[in-house]
Amino acid sequence: MKVRRLDHVSIGTDRLQETRDFYVELLGLTEGSRPNLKSKGFWLYAGEDAVIHLVEKGTNPDAPAGADAGTDRKSMKRGGAPDDQNVLETGSDDHIALSVEDSSGAVQFMKDNGLAYWDRLLADRGLYQVFVRDPNGVVVELNDYNPDLGAIDPMSVQGRD
Repeated sequence: MKVRRLDHVSIGTDRLQETRDFYVELLGLTEGSRPNLKSKGFWLYAGEDAVIHLVEKGTNPDAPAGADAGTDRKSMKRGGAPDDQNVLETGSDDHIALSVEDSSGAVQFMKDNGLAYWDRLLADRGLYQVFVRDPNGVVVELNDYNPDLGAIDPMSVQGRD
């Protein structure tokens, strides 16, 4: 796998509007298109790139009670299979997102080494996403905008008509 660039930063907040205003007014970012997610939030753009994702904590109805994290650790299992199929959104987790190439190679590495992960294909965007936690619990999101569709078998496919 090859990392191409930092894709975005996601910030979970209890002060959604205030945080949005801070980034818009201070940095000149603009509010733009955001997928129809279960949680509330804003995607803030620098030009055509959504570089900061803001997510209001506690607004994902599928999140476990009292959890701010979008991806419950229990929903990931060694070797890549989720413990259940109701994998949660990641936007509520503070996370690092990297734009990558050859994501299927990274998935094979995780399988070979017993690393817990989950993945999904956003079919309407042509975006394959792989999520894994670092040893400190930080979610690392790998975004492949040109995935080898023949080499992946996502746990979830969204945005398909």
